[in-house]
Amino acid sequence: MTDFTYDLHDDGVAVITWDVPGKSMNVLTREAFSLVEEYLDRALADDAVKGIVITSGKDSFAGGMDLNVLANIKAEAGDDPAPALFEFIMNGHRILRKIERAGMDAKTNKGGKPIACAIPGLCAGIGTEIALACHRRFMSDNPKGRIGLPEILLGIFPGAGGTTRYSRMVGAMAAAPV
Repeated sequence: MTDFTYDLHDDGVAVITWDVPGKSMNVLTREAFSLVEEYLDRALADDAVKGIVITSGKDSFAGGMDLNVLANIKAEAGDDPAPALFEFIMNGHRILRKIERAGMDAKTNKGGKPIACAIPGLCAGIGTEIALACHRRFMSDNPKGRIGLPEILLGIFPGAGGTTRYSRMVGAMAAAPV
């Protein structure tokens, strides 16, 4: 079983569901991020798909990135981990930009498919960054629901463009206190 599944409904909506087996909360791994891109590419290339929803099979959307990912990249890279970490971060940017652009024509900014994020509860870290890359976000009325970028509490800067997307969405003055 994989961390993400893909279903195309009869109404033309492709649903990408995040549900990490054996975990109480979804955390993103390198392999799973590649699977998101694979499913996204499939939906964008399929003329039967009219829109895409990214959601969770759990009561929460995401707890963020699996913190072992960065440690593993560093360990695999040896004495000079900077290029490998940079490549990983840029790959994340590329995938989220693909969500954001959703197949739009690069010159006209027209076309593409709408992508929505259905958030059932807590949405943290890379989950927030994925949600911010989507065109619309819908959150359940869940008292435990929170959205944020808690990696800053660990001294890690949100690395997939979430702070930029948030500022663009709400405006610089509204984003500044956050």
